[in-house]
Amino acid sequence: MIVKQVTVTVENKEGRLKEVMDILGKENINVEALSMADTVLRLIVADPEETMNVLKRHKYEVHLTDVLRIKVPSQPGVLGNMLVSIAAEKINLEYMYAFATGSGDEMIIRPSDVKKADELLSTYEAI
Repeated sequence: MIVKQVTVTVENKEGRLKEVMDILGKENINVEALSMADTVLRLIVADPEETMNVLKRHKYEVHLTDVLRIKVPSQPGVLGNMLVSIAAEKINLEYMYAFATGSGDEMIIRPSDVKKADELLSTYEAI
């Protein structure tokens, strides 16, 4: 399923991630998944537009990105098969991150062609 991801530029300095989490907590915004590398913080939240507006009010550089949120069965070989399918269609994966919800394993992927990858992966359990 295609979802909006909130991408935030955060200074790579101690306490900066905490600042963002404090802001979101005070605004009652729950973070469902996140990934942070260097100065790029990626968030999956229920209301990406509102989250973006909140962070912009606090002077953060923020934008929304289309990504795929998929449920991946926790079985050997499933992820490998999924990646083979994507590669066969000449779709590049820019990045991915995984998380567990308690009801299964989920993954966020940023393919070079979001719509094509979404159609291709529709055989995997949807969120």
